[in-house]
Amino acid sequence: MKLKRKHLLLLLLVLIVLGFIFELVVRPKVISQSLAEFLYKNKGYHAAQKIFTRNSKDGDATAAANMAKSLYKQDKFEDAQKYSEQALGKANDKAALNYDSGNIAYKQGDYKSAVERYRKALLQNPKDADTKANYELALKMMQSQPQKPPPSEQEEKKDPKKQEEIKNILGGLDNKESSDRKQQNPQKGLPSIDWW
Repeated sequence: MKLKRKHLLLLLLVLIVLGFIFELVVRPKVISQSLAEFLYKNKGYHAAQKIFTRNSKDGDATAAANMAKSLYKQDKFEDAQKYSEQALGKANDKAALNYDSGNIAYKQGDYKSAVERYRKALLQNPKDADTKANYELALKMMQSQPQKPPPSEQEEKKDPKKQEEIKNILGGLDNKESSDRKQQNPQKGLPSIDWW
């Protein structure tokens, strides 16, 4: 009886090892991506970045998005933005990528770009509370910035109607999101600024 049990355990162990070897041979990128994600979750951002870099060279949108997150965590915002744009160009789920790109722009102090990215993310996923909160915060930060000097005549001629239309849309979205949030959570204030 004990001999059979040992044989079964040994057979099970051999099957697990063979399965792992098969995965390494057939889908090596999946294993390396999983390892990088594990390192990222355990705050090994630099080590994860190295693996994501190798994977993103193949044009993998997921690896590029993860690379952007790793760089973001290391406060390398310009590089993070580059990989975020690369991922946006190739990925299907653009809501999450626009949200991440908005976070990167916000950290760089580019509130106008952050508002635009959050707006795009909200259009793709209107129920995301984090995106709504970040959108509102970026709008407030953008509005509190010192005003730029008045545009030259040439800039005014570009398309003032379109600029006014965009401003009205953003204002309407801001008002709608504020009222929705108040209806959903009347006692709660804005969530903390914990991006990821």
